[in-house]
Amino acid sequence: MKKTIKDFNLKNKKVIIRVDFNVPIKDGKILDDNRIKQSLETINY
Repeated sequence: MKKTIKDFNLKNKKVIIRVDFNVPIKDGKILDDNRIKQSLETINY
């Protein structure tokens, strides 16, 4: 079974999260923000 961040005891701990936010951009606008949206639950946790 694949572990998630919720499987670890993080109480009173600092966590560094490394995320690849290389998203397609055209004319200064993000074309697909799916990677960013999918990371929000983990970042907010």
